Amino acid sequence: MRKFTLFHILSLIVIAGMLLSACGAASSTNPTSSTSATSAPAIAGALSSDDVDKIDLKGKNIKVTFWHNRSQADQDFLQTMLDEFNKSNSYGITATAEIGGADYNALYSKVSTAIQAGQPPSMSVAYQNQAAFYRSQGAVVDLNPFINSKTYGLSDADKKDIVPAFLASDTNPQYKGETLGFPTQRSMEVLYYNVDWLNKLGYTSAPKDWKTFEEAACKASQETGKAGWAFRHDASNFASQVFSRGGQILASDGSAYVFNSQAGIDTLSFIQRMFANKCAVEIPTSEKNGEQNRFANGTVLFVIASSSGLPFYSSAVSKAGNFKWDIAMVPQDTSTPAVNLYGASISVYKTTPEQELASWLVLKFLSEKAQTVRWATQTGYLPVRISAQADVIANFKNDKKWGPVADSYAHMFDWVQYSKIESPVAGYDPVRALIDTDLYAKVITDPKVDVKALLDAVVVKSNGILKQNAPK
Repeated sequence: MRKFTLFHILSLIVIAGMLLSACGAASSTNPTSSTSATSAPAIAGALSSDDVDKIDLKGKNIKVTFWHNRSQADQDFLQTMLDEFNKSNSYGITATAEIGGADYNALYSKVSTAIQAGQPPSMSVAYQNQAAFYRSQGAVVDLNPFINSKTYGLSDADKKDIVPAFLASDTNPQYKGETLGFPTQRSMEVLYYNVDWLNKLGYTSAPKDWKTFEEAACKASQETGKAGWAFRHDASNFASQVFSRGGQILASDGSAYVFNSQAGIDTLSFIQRMFANKCAVEIPTSEKNGEQNRFANGTVLFVIASSSGLPFYSSAVSKAGNFKWDIAMVPQDTSTPAVNLYGASISVYKTTPEQELASWLVLKFLSEKAQTVRWATQTGYLPVRISAQADVIANFKNDKKWGPVADSYAHMFDWVQYSKIESPVAGYDPVRALIDTDLYAKVITDPKVDVKALLDAVVVKSNGILKQNAPK
């Protein structure tokens, strides 16, 4: 779940002056020509797999730090696993986890500051687009040499056991052939819905297409005076809908933003219509977890949000409404479904060969079956190992608080095959801010504004940002 902050808006303002000439060159009618993906020069001193094989860590007692943005409870749980690694690894590596920020944005800001100061952590949580930004500064390393190391890397069996879509999401189109992060968890955008309320409206299952979703949401609003849909200021909601209508946010080769397609038009028109007909309620960014709390209190029928919120929705509903609820795939308007797969990975920063290898060995440990089962059970994220799925599902089903939602959690493993990634390129954060300020803010208040014109203008600005952040 990703939210906009003043940091994003300020980032956009800082680069605005640099974008004026670039924006004029971008074309919404031929977006793929705005810039082309290029191979960037390797980071100075970058290691090869052979170099990695030759590193000897024994007796060096390397210490590594891992910055993340989880809660104190998750920090304690994570450190418990790292303590096990510290005791069991044969190299004398000591790994320490630290809360680097209360959310992804705060962590991003802290890491960026640390990079500028020449004091990055050994590794940190980073979204793919953030990792690409760090890479542009020569600050993160390509993990392929570590993954493929004969001495320290993943075995063929390991590689086959990690969900392919999870690994693929960290391969960056701007930096050909480089893997800028490694997954230890993943989530996807899902539809949360109030089963009891939906049944009272005459529906026996979650809406499978957007027409039915709109119909049910509006019926809920009109008959009860409550809200059919909790609208969140989150660009991932927009991306999920574009995907589900057959569109993309970014061209496959990373060369241009393309969300001013028919899928983008249909998505923005839908949002505009939902507000014009009073079928949705805006959740202010100042209202922390507002959509979750309103859902739990039974005042909204539908929420589209990250599956990583499952533990929190479960807790909130049990304390408030205590009604039957469930999750489903986001409605689809294409014959082949598409789901928005996301979740930050862990990037390793350019330090010393020994530090980089030690960090990789920590990542490798966290991705092993035993650890990914425990982490997924603790947090509600999807485990990265195929072999871990049955154990995590069993853990959910054995926990009474999940009820039938445990079965829906299991369905997500079937939905992974339809995964789409929003935009793993540098500069996506200010583009996300534009989606909110220049698209969302306009259509939810003006039922007559031209959505195509809005989209074209934002794509021009976005392609200017893309060009500005392209590898030099």
